[in-house]
Amino acid sequence: MARWTMRQEEILREHGHRGVEAVRAIIAEECGVVHSPHAIEMHAHRIRASLRERKVCPECGAVGVPLNLRTGLCPKCTVFQHVEEQAALSEMLAQERMQACSGKALDEAKKEYDALRQRNSRFRRKHGLSAKQSIKHSLNGQDGA
Repeated sequence: MARWTMRQEEILREHGHRGVEAVRAIIAEECGVVHSPHAIEMHAHRIRASLRERKVCPECGAVGVPLNLRTGLCPKCTVFQHVEEQAALSEMLAQERMQACSGKALDEAKKEYDALRQRNSRFRRKHGLSAKQSIKHSLNGQDGA
């Protein structure tokens, strides 16, 4: 029967929330001593350390907090994740808005539109045609009157 050292008891207290088998593996790895699961349970009872398995947030390491089913994170980390997602979305939308409102293709289209509009306006004035609004009404089946 191996004696319990202070380091083994620290491991028992620090990692007890992971369960008996996890504590056993950590003690074996760090201290080189293999205790039986029953011995670990009995010693935990003696030193009043809990071996009850609790959920741990994978992001921040918080023990015993409820984890979000969708994200698998604690409430605090879930909120931070949502903030990061919204910031990324906002940045993407701003970039799309900038691309939609500027760019070489848009400038060329504006120039072409202005040139066509000016050419049509000159043509109407030269030949005495009616204004653009009355042309629209006559195309829709309505007279300008």
